[in-house]
Amino acid sequence: MTDKLPFLSANDKDIFDLLMSSRGRMSEAVLHSISIGRGIIYSIKTTRERLASDIASLPHDYLSLSKLIERREQQARQEKRTYVDIPAVLTHEEINQIVRSYKSEVAGEEITTQQRRVSNVNVNVTYDEIDYSKTRLIQRQRRDAGIEFVIGDEGTTIRMPSTEKARGIVDKFIQYASKIKLKELRHNEISLQGFSADQRTNFFMQIMQTTPGYQLQTVVNIKCATEDEDVADDFELDIENERSVESDIVSKINSVALSGMNLLQSEEYQTLRRNGFFITAVTWRAMQKEKPQDLLQFDVSFEDPRRGKGFKFGVRIARRLADGSLTNDFKPLEPNRQPALWSLVERTSSGVLKAILSSSGEEATTVLKGART
Repeated sequence: MTDKLPFLSANDKDIFDLLMSSRGRMSEAVLHSISIGRGIIYSIKTTRERLASDIASLPHDYLSLSKLIERREQQARQEKRTYVDIPAVLTHEEINQIVRSYKSEVAGEEITTQQRRVSNVNVNVTYDEIDYSKTRLIQRQRRDAGIEFVIGDEGTTIRMPSTEKARGIVDKFIQYASKIKLKELRHNEISLQGFSADQRTNFFMQIMQTTPGYQLQTVVNIKCATEDEDVADDFELDIENERSVESDIVSKINSVALSGMNLLQSEEYQTLRRNGFFITAVTWRAMQKEKPQDLLQFDVSFEDPRRGKGFKFGVRIARRLADGSLTNDFKPLEPNRQPALWSLVERTSSGVLKAILSSSGEEATTVLKGART
């Protein structure tokens, strides 16, 4: 809930736009509920637009407007994660000093720090995100960036949401850490920049097949791209409806998304590979080898697919019902399970990249590119 409304007044049009901005969150049933709360009963046949217009014309004080905004606001987003490594072992006091330095330079952000276990420190930054493409009353949203310091024997891993804001905060943290350590700390991150098409595809294939403790069940989504920058059109292909990809179509597209089951064996994927395309993102499902044999859905991709920069990942889980069967939908991980599974993806992706470079005769130390300082 936005705790400080970024306006002094709202007219009828502002409220109408708010009520009409999301059918999912402001459905006919919700609007009927709001009107009944005001003592007004409408026919079930009344259109959503009529309901919104009439509610908007009613008197609204600060409290009622706040409740409408709260109904409309998005729930906390489950951002994909990313991470960087820095070649310095930070102490808890040094991390607290970094946070204090950041606090002294920013305004309007709430920052809290919590130590979890001996080697982990969580820093949560609450900030305002403004989106001018939204209707005026919900342009300003309150967001959280949960940043985790994982202190290792030879360095520190900083895990964060894969957002521009979180990356900017971590860049600042690393600058403060450099001042504390009295040396420039160039952080390292996963990058496929400069890799061949086969190496890029192999990176994703190996992650799916070698994640420790999990058995690949099926691939549900693959995104591909080509290095040909003159090709600019995108399309999405559902293999349940299309059984082949013509070569003349492949030569004219920039990226392709394939959606379906068992895609690695599909004619569509094999055709794309023969025509010079490489994987840029993949979603797969894997079963835990040991009890409780959870079914997880992993997602690995890059912010900049063609260059292979901006690594990010997500993990979701299918819940088990009372009879032991699995639900068909995948939900976010419980907070207590997130660190272990995020660390699993990080270790696997780093290990796969080192193996690919090692097999190609390159130095494994170049695996993690220092993209920003």
